[in-house]
Formats: sequence, structure tokens, C-alpha cells
Amino acid sequence: MELIDIKSRFSKHFDWHFDPLKTDHNDCPDLGVMPFDYKSLSSHFIEKCSSQDRKANGKGWDYYFENGNLRQDIIESKSEGFQELFQVWLDTGWSHENSCYFEFWDEDLDDFYQPLLDAYFDFVGELKHTQIRLFIKPPMTTLGLHADTYNSYCRKHSINTDQVFRVQTFVEDWEWGHYNLIGNHVCHQYIAGQSQQIKQNVFHLSGNFGFNPLCTMNITGVKI
Repeated sequence: MELIDIKSRFSKHFDWHFDPLKTDHNDCPDLGVMPFDYKSLSSHFIEKCSSQDRKANGKGWDYYFENGNLRQDIIESKSEGFQELFQVWLDTGWSHENSCYFEFWDEDLDDFYQPLLDAYFDFVGELKHTQIRLFIKPPMTTLGLHADTYNSYCRKHSINTDQVFRVQTFVEDWEWGHYNLIGNHVCHQYIAGQSQQIKQNVFHLSGNFGFNPLCTMNITGVKI
């Protein structure tokens, strides 16, 4: 088994401290609790997942596959840092089986979309170029260690990466087996609505090792 020196492998691509013993949480600003009817939101989309195939929804990890094969054209169109990160994912056991989950974007959120947008605007202020994503991870599925660069988002909207503002929100109260790491901060015993800023280049991950779905969401935008 090859050992990965994360700092030496990725510091040239991602501007982060790469210090696992650093104890401050500046990587993960706590924004408080956003009010919303989270029980209705989670129950609606968990039920919706029962009629879908997490390995054939065209989002998340599945986006990079077609008929079970890697789509090299998509991977090679990404930045050098992403390509190297993707190869490490493959080398360390990410697969179509353990890394696919459900995602619902914007209008996929049905009648919840506009109320969620309004709730976020009330919570963090008005944003433009918004993108809301809801994630449902069944037991034993993960989104492994990675960092967000926002390159694709910035190209789409012709903006700089330092303009991007992303907020992660937990859709359900924490329960055993649900694991989220942002920088050096383990998100633990949170309540539904607890929200954090996800900064560019900060390594983070999410995994469900419990018995029930892990539900999170985020909004990406530019502050007005």
C-alpha cells in the first residue's frame, strides 16, 4: 500500500496550510443555524431517492462515468490539480460503488427551491449566480477527501475565485455514523440548519458509516 504525503503531493495545486495539528477553525467559519422545515425537506427527498439509481444519476462521482467506464475526456478537461487528485482517488479505492450518492440541484428541488433560496438570502444576505445542491448519502457511501477550487463555477459566470461564497448546511440532526470533516474541524453533534462556510482549497470530506441516510446541502453564489 502506497503512502500519500498529502502536503508534498497537493500543496502546489491548493493554497492551504496542510498542517494536521493546527487547532484554530478559520478554515471552517461557523455561520449559525438557518431556520427551515428540514423534516419535510429530508423526508421528501429520501423518499424520492427510493425510485432512483444513485449510480446512474449523472451527478457527483457518476458524472465521470458512462456505462461503467471512466470518461477520460471530462477528466482531462479539468485542471492539473484536479487530475492529480482524481488519480489519487482511484489509487486509494474510490469506486462507482462506494462514492456515488444522490444529488438534487436547483429546480430538481421541486417546491422547496424558492423557499430555500429565500431562507438563505435571509440568513446570509442576497446572492447572485446561485446554485443550491442537496446531497443524500445512503449508508456506506462517501465523498472522500478533496478541496473545492470553484474553477468551473467561475468560468461559467466569468468571475474570480475569491468572489465565491459557499455555505454548507446540515439537513438533519447529527446521528451516530455520520461524519463530516472541514479542514481540521470535525462537525459533530450538530443540529439541522447548522451552517458553515466552505472556503476555496480547504480539504474536506463527508462519509456515512451509519444506518440512515446522511443529508446535507450547500448554496454557492456571489454576495451582492
